[in-house]
Amino acid sequence: MKTAVETHFQGLWRRAQAPGAPAISTVTIKAWAMERGLDVSDVQERRVGLFRPIPAVVLTANDAKASFPLISKDSHEWRANRSAADRIADLWARVEWFVPLWVSNQKMAQLVAAVEHRRGADAISQFDYHLSTVYTLPFQSVCIAQLLPRTRSLAPFAPLAREAYLAFYSGQRAASVAALIPVIEGGVQRIASATPHLNPHDAINHTIERACSLAADLYFERMWVPQEYRSIDFLFGQDERVMVFETFRRWLQTCFFQNIDSYSGTTSLNRHLFAHGKSTDWQQPSNFSRLVVAITMLGVIESWHDETNVVPLLFPEMNQDSKLLWQQALIRGQLQMALNQHEQAEFQAHGRLVPELPTDNGVTLRKAVLSEDAINDLVRPLRDAGWSVTVTEPDPTALFVIAVATTPKRRLEVALLYSCATSNELYRELASKVDVILYRGAPYQQDSFAAGIALHVGPVAGWQPPLA
Repeated sequence: MKTAVETHFQGLWRRAQAPGAPAISTVTIKAWAMERGLDVSDVQERRVGLFRPIPAVVLTANDAKASFPLISKDSHEWRANRSAADRIADLWARVEWFVPLWVSNQKMAQLVAAVEHRRGADAISQFDYHLSTVYTLPFQSVCIAQLLPRTRSLAPFAPLAREAYLAFYSGQRAASVAALIPVIEGGVQRIASATPHLNPHDAINHTIERACSLAADLYFERMWVPQEYRSIDFLFGQDERVMVFETFRRWLQTCFFQNIDSYSGTTSLNRHLFAHGKSTDWQQPSNFSRLVVAITMLGVIESWHDETNVVPLLFPEMNQDSKLLWQQALIRGQLQMALNQHEQAEFQAHGRLVPELPTDNGVTLRKAVLSEDAINDLVRPLRDAGWSVTVTEPDPTALFVIAVATTPKRRLEVALLYSCATSNELYRELASKVDVILYRGAPYQQDSFAAGIALHVGPVAGWQPPLA
């Protein structure tokens, strides 16, 4: 509800916008205000705004302040700022994300540069790599242990987020992603609970617009200003907080809550794909850190929506709670690695690969194990026998590597398989390319798997390389 003095300010603005009215200046505003009987204590022309200030005439009268902007959407300055903001927002939309808080300008530049000339899955892949250097384990632990517990609506989810965090780094990655997806919708509904019976779309709009309204108050130093200058449309290129809040709304509406028929993104971080079982691609491991940050971002929105400011725009220093949670995750990760290695050995003893999980096909660990054993059990013995040796990268599924041993007059190519229990088709394919086929570990039904192979086939530990 407008106060009496705000009604006068509105009248002054309308007079200034009337056809044929003189340009706004300190002289005209002061004269018009005095004509209305206002007690004018100060009037000056200065720039107003925290991030990208705009020129304005600031009037102080009757113990209240008003800002009369000297810039419009037709001005070059506003258009340039808006164009730059739209370009950045489009880049973030391309990677299905929003302009983030708590990221340094240097990291922000790296993230933008990584996707500027890329599209689709390639852009997402590059972006996720750079994002992983920002949303690290310590970063996530601060979000979960320090920020979420301070929020009104999301604090009840903090124990769930903590358990999901520890489970993720214990190897239960798909389950951790699944645990956090419903929190986004629940958080939005809880934040907007003061206005009941809102659907998710309306709840998002209500919440974001309230947060942006507070940002507008702060941008204009809590002065009265014409309503059109308080709009998200005007402030999108002027106030970085409004840009963050609005791009978060766009992500929620065009990605997370988008209807299945309209969603065509790459991350598959969409509540309908998850809830209705239309896809399993939401299980991507990178979606976990995205969810942790998105949930924390909801806490920021709530603190602006409620004007409590309990979740800061500046990222806090790690306290003891966050450090202990981070250390828990590190310990579980170390134990998980030992467990994975034990499982690999157990399955290999039975001629099997460890079955794929939704977020782990086993390739990463197999590559590490295969590469290490290739150096220790194949390359070194060949070099000790006088050969010059090069070794390939493991194949995409980490089932074999090939060592090429040479002398000035001879050449020997040796394939090292991850396991004896490898398909006969692969044995035959390698037999056409190499001179010897070896495998890690003990023989397991070798005659069956290597049937029809005329080359030497056997365990790498029992092979004696020929002298160069």
